[in-house]
Formats: sequence, C-alpha cells, structure tokens
Amino acid sequence: MNCLKFRFLTFVFLSSATAVAQTGTTPPAASPTPSQSAPIPGKTVSPAVTPGAGEQAAQQPPPSLVPETAAVITINGVCEISPSGAPKAPTHTAAGAKTGAASAHAASAASSSSSSSDCKTQITRAEFEKLMKTVAPGAPAQARRQVASRYVQFLTAANEGVKLGVDKEPEFNEQLALMRLQLLGNDAVRKLQAQAANVNESEMKAYYDQNPSAFEEVTLTRVLIPRVPPDPKSTDPAPDGKAIADNARQQLMIGGDPEKIEKGIYDQLKNTTTPPSTKFGARRHGSMPAPQEQKIFAMKDGEITEVMTDPSGLVIYRVDEKKQLAFEDVKEDVKQRIARQRMADVNEKITNASKADFNDAYFGPETASPKMGTPGAPPTGSRPPAGSPGAAPTPADTSHSQPSSSAPPK
Repeated sequence: MNCLKFRFLTFVFLSSATAVAQTGTTPPAASPTPSQSAPIPGKTVSPAVTPGAGEQAAQQPPPSLVPETAAVITINGVCEISPSGAPKAPTHTAAGAKTGAASAHAASAASSSSSSSDCKTQITRAEFEKLMKTVAPGAPAQARRQVASRYVQFLTAANEGVKLGVDKEPEFNEQLALMRLQLLGNDAVRKLQAQAANVNESEMKAYYDQNPSAFEEVTLTRVLIPRVPPDPKSTDPAPDGKAIADNARQQLMIGGDPEKIEKGIYDQLKNTTTPPSTKFGARRHGSMPAPQEQKIFAMKDGEITEVMTDPSGLVIYRVDEKKQLAFEDVKEDVKQRIARQRMADVNEKITNASKADFNDAYFGPETASPKMGTPGAPPTGSRPPAGSPGAAPTPADTSHSQPSSSAPPK
C-alpha cells in the first residue's frame, strides 16, 4: 500500500508539473504568509484574494538576485533522505561517542534535541532550477512556487519511506528496475518526437507539392431537411422528407435563395425551431463524413449535390468556391502531417523490432492481445481517475467535427 501511494504521488507530481509547463500558467493562488500553514492534501482550503497578473509579476523576485548556492527551500522535519533520493548517513555526535550510562543518556537527550531543531533538508537555487528543467522545462517564473510545494510533498513522502525501510524491501529494487525501463522508453519516444518535429522548409514544400489534394478547401452552402419525429397523437400522414428534399434541390438548381428554401422546408415540416444558416463555410479534407466529402471535393464551383443522408437529417450542398490553399497558409499543418507520419513510421519500426515466443504450457493459448499504446508510455492502469490532480483532459479535435447525430427523416 505504501508503495502504491508513493508511486501515485510521483505520478501526480510529474503530471502536474508537466501540465504547468504545457499551459504556461498556474491556477490563481495567493502567496502564503508566515502565519498560513502548508496545504494539506484532501483538506478544503478557504479561497484567498488573488493579486492580478501585473501584481504577481511585480512580486516575483528576479532569480539573479539569489545566489545559486543559496537555499531556496528549507524543509524542517525531513532528514532521512537527500534530494537525490539516497538515504542520508546517520549523524554521530561527540556526545554519542562517550561511554557510560550517564554519558549515553546525555548523548540521547542531545541527539533528540538536535533532531527536533536541526533536522532539515535544504534545496539550493541551482538544485531547484535543475529540477525545474527536468519536470517543467519552459514553465513561467510564477510556476516555481507550485512546483516547489509539490516537491516538498514528494520529499516528505520519500522521507517517510526511508523511515519505514521501504528501500530495504526486496520489491523496491524490482520497482526501480521497471521504472528505469519505463523512463528509457519515455525518453526514447520524447527524443524521437523531437527528431520527427525537426522538419525543414524544403521538406515541407516537397510534401505540399506531392499532396495537393490534402490542402484543398471548399466553401459550401447547405440546405438542411431536419428529421421530424413521428407524432403518435396525429392522424395525419407523416411528411415525406425525401420528396420535400427533392423539391428543395430543384429550387436550388434554378437559382432559388437557399435561406428562403430552407425556411419553407421548416414550415412544411411544421418545425418551429429557427433554421440554421445555410452558409456552411469553408471545409477541408477530414472535416466531413467521408461519403459526403469524396463527392463534394470532386465537384466544381456552382455544382449542387444530390440529396444526401446525414446524421442530422437530409442535406443538399452547393459548392460556392473550391481552391488550393497557398503553401504559406498551411505550413504548420504540413509540418504536423510530416511529424505524425514520421512518428507512425518510428512506432511501427519499434513494434516490429522484436518478436516474442511464449510458452503456451505456462501462459495458456494465445488470445486477442490488448493494445499497449505508444512504446514508453505509462501503462493504462497507472492513469489517475478523472478529476484527480494528475488527470488531464484530452483536447477535442475540432478540425474533424461533424454535425450532431440523429436519424434522417423518413
């Protein structure tokens, strides 16, 4: 149980510190005063008045004013472990070397007094900045206190581990070995990602020239025929959505106003909601359902699609403009595509670099293997639950958004 808590705290510390580096900001928090106690995990803390961004910047001392050898963190009560994680050697006092019961008693008293007043661990500016480069490179100066607070919690838990003899248990070295393997894999992936992202101008231009269709854009007008749920109380026949859509397409073909056509559709269907704008905007490859996209990008300016089935109902599109985006406008997209392809190639190479044979007499017959994810990534079971300090939301990919799902009209 202690090992699990220790591992979870490690994950939370590193995840939170990394999140600070990625966002470049820290949650608003008032700087603690000497009268305030350190935050206790799991305990609700009353909100405090937070100074504005300008005030925070003004209150943040320039690092150059603090010598590299000066202590920037002093942790009283942590004396069993060094910042590197190695247990500290026991301190022998002169009084402890004396013989005799009286001297031993005096030495014990002196040691107890010393441990209560002198038991501390100090972190210099150089040591802390080295830590920042490891767990939160590029983090802003105002993130230092947050990382430092978590580091104190981290060292305090490790100090307790040494007291309990966790580092002397047989499983400890096994865990260290596994953590070393994971770190090697993680750092290998990180290095490969950095290499993959190193794309020069000529490589981007060559990719752009070789994949022109990937950078096409169409501006569309869309007329929507929404789904009409059946009314169980009505004795009238349900409106024929397909017939209404075919009629709307004919009107669009002869130059009818899309907004008026769509408004007429809603009136026919007795739909009292406000019709969406028919100006569907610019779309690129990958932003629409594949069957629709394939047909739309094969069309020319002014052409109108047949009636299409869509998750939101029935739709008709008109291609208002189709163009090739300029290289300068899509350079970042080109770079990301090349980097993703390189990483996919590297992952495939790593995956296929070895082949394992398993003893069926021991493991049993082969079954469908679970996906292991990116080499070097933390195992799925180590991810903290949603809402925990180590959890991070996954950003949505808005470039591939699709209309809301609903059945087409009958």
